[in-house]
Amino acid sequence: MQSDTQYPIWAWVVLIGGAIFLVSALPGFISTLLIPLWKPDELGMFSMLFSLMALCFLFFTIWGMRKAYQALKAYQPLQKQQASFASQPQNIVEESPLPVIKKPIWPWFVIVPGGLLLIGMGPAVLMLPIMPLFLAGMSTDSGTVPDYVPILIILVGYGVMIGFTILLVLAIRALRKK
Repeated sequence: MQSDTQYPIWAWVVLIGGAIFLVSALPGFISTLLIPLWKPDELGMFSMLFSLMALCFLFFTIWGMRKAYQALKAYQPLQKQQASFASQPQNIVEESPLPVIKKPIWPWFVIVPGGLLLIGMGPAVLMLPIMPLFLAGMSTDSGTVPDYVPILIILVGYGVMIGFTILLVLAIRALRKK
């Protein structure tokens, strides 16, 4: 008899990855959230934007870890129920084997490196949305830069971010497709 429930390995990946992310990024998040308290005269749009982003990252990380923990807790009774069902004597009837659904491997080549890069960045992940703007601003400081370089940096930077986001969405859809 084939089981309809599978072991939720994704839950362990989310729990472990979220814990590593929180341990590495929490000091930066805390300092970002506390900047308006120790420097109230520098309260501006960017400090509020970064504080909001830090809160969103913390909220979604903790929310994902909570959902993963609930999935692991829900799997344990099913596993015990299946173990007790398997221990009972049954009449074995020849059944045709169920078709095996093969999932593609290419999504993991998008998800794993992207996740490792985000976890490795730690608190610097807060700078991702403004990184192309910052780099374009820094490129104008040399004085001999042609006028098209800053806009090219902005277009390429945001293009890479949008392209990775599209690939990530397609990868998740490919893994969830049955």
